[in-house]
Amino acid sequence: MTLKKYRTIKLIIVFVIAFIFSQSIINKNYIIPLITLAVSSLLLIQLRKKVTDIIADERDYTNGGKAALLAMQIYSWIAVVAMFVLYAFRDLNPMYEPVGMTLAYSTCLLMIIYSIVFSLYNKSGLKENKWRIIVSISILTLFLIVFTFRLFSGEDNWMCQNGEWVKHGNPSFPAPIIECK
Repeated sequence: MTLKKYRTIKLIIVFVIAFIFSQSIINKNYIIPLITLAVSSLLLIQLRKKVTDIIADERDYTNGGKAALLAMQIYSWIAVVAMFVLYAFRDLNPMYEPVGMTLAYSTCLLMIIYSIVFSLYNKSGLKENKWRIIVSISILTLFLIVFTFRLFSGEDNWMCQNGEWVKHGNPSFPAPIIECK
């Protein structure tokens, strides 16, 4: 397969993914976009293996690494400043605090992931241990999915029953302000 044909197919896949995502979000179905993303990623990986032209050279990878590092640093600074501003104004709106904390924790997670990946590249190189890394990431993803389901299981939450918000367990936040249908 030529590089031009691969890029055309990739563009078509991006349009299909965008359409599926938008329709799924409108219909409040969040499982289909995740499945679509996983399937399309695997498809693109398989198609990329079939490309006979040169996709990128060493200079592209070096520039990509430098750009990724700079983007991560810029995001981290913006997120930290935004976190402090949101946290400082939490008295104006109580919702600023969780947004600020989410930014803080996501920035910390980004830095931790970067540090782990960087050290793996430095020590052994990810290409030699690619399958070990893929299995480790899959196990971590599965753990995060289970943790997320437990976190959002509705154990301490508000439930809509007969047009009213009813406590289920001991929620640590007030009842939702949207209408219960």
